Amino acid sequence: MFFSDAVFAVAMTLLVLDLKLSALDPKMSAAEFQAVLAEQAEPLVAFILSFILVGRLWMNHHRKFVAIKNYDSALQSINLMALFFVVFLPLPTSLLFQASAQSPWPPIIYALTISGSVVSLSILWVHAHRAKLMHGWVDADLYRLVLHGTDPVVAVFVLSIPVAFISPEWAMYSWLLIWPLSVVHGKWRLAAFNRAVQVQQRGASRNDVQRS
Repeated sequence: MFFSDAVFAVAMTLLVLDLKLSALDPKMSAAEFQAVLAEQAEPLVAFILSFILVGRLWMNHHRKFVAIKNYDSALQSINLMALFFVVFLPLPTSLLFQASAQSPWPPIIYALTISGSVVSLSILWVHAHRAKLMHGWVDADLYRLVLHGTDPVVAVFVLSIPVAFISPEWAMYSWLLIWPLSVVHGKWRLAAFNRAVQVQQRGASRNDVQRS
């Protein structure tokens, strides 16, 4: 966990390196200064997007390891795979708005990187469950709730890849769908989880009555 936290911290720090101003002339006018700032608008958007996504990945990583009590070599390897994508993210972030707007590859590489990191954490979760590395309080319903919690993120980024071949700009705009889809999906999954818990509680109550 300490090693993973350090990797996330370094990756988030490296994201800001593309936000740099050229040498400023002390005699430049206000209009010229505003033009210099405007040049940083797109790199700033890329930084904010990646910072938010890496932050969410870090939170997702932490939540999973609250439920994981042990580890094995396979879990460590899968964790390294997830961290690989996190460390790699500053590169596609820098390409996102600095490469040609007509090229589909910057948004494709970015989408593959984010998808790879999210899928890696899902694989980690599946392995921890199958290898019985989790605490006993993680039942089947909670396991499925966490496993499918990031489905909208993967779906939006993967579906944006073919869109990038048609319009790289629209592929990036499509990523905005992550937020509303995640909210709707999260509420739906949580409602299903709560219903399953209530069914289990009613079943346990009936069993207690029958035993008494």
